[in-house]
Amino acid sequence: MGFKQVTLQDVIPLRHVVLRPGKDVETCYFEGDEVPTTRHFAWVEGDQVLSVATVMLSPKQIEGVKIPLQLRGMATDPHVSGQGIGSRFLQALHDELGSSWWCNAREVAVRFYERNGLTRIGEPFDIPGIGPHYVMVYKKTAGSE
Repeated sequence: MGFKQVTLQDVIPLRHVVLRPGKDVETCYFEGDEVPTTRHFAWVEGDQVLSVATVMLSPKQIEGVKIPLQLRGMATDPHVSGQGIGSRFLQALHDELGSSWWCNAREVAVRFYERNGLTRIGEPFDIPGIGPHYVMVYKKTAGSE
């Protein structure tokens, strides 16, 4: 089946397992999740949701350019980690969005995002209770279509 748009409830279980293990499921709901312009996506094989992410309007000035879309809550099932599913999912997301976007990437995910076309911007910052993050940006260019 592959890449598809899904509901908020479809992304919560994987967010919980990967991004908020041991915390209350309520911590998996983000501000903006239910805004009409927010979209949730998943990589699905059979009836298994293997990777998820949410894209919301959250404009940020990066290197003098206003980037309107933010990627949040990207998570891939640990049972399929290293099999390329997260990369295929992210490539499909690039194609779906057709524009530049930004995210706050956990330090442990920086190399994954760099391999998939994103650039790290600035110094690390800490999100309390979660850890160090970097702002990263995917710049849509003529060569990335």
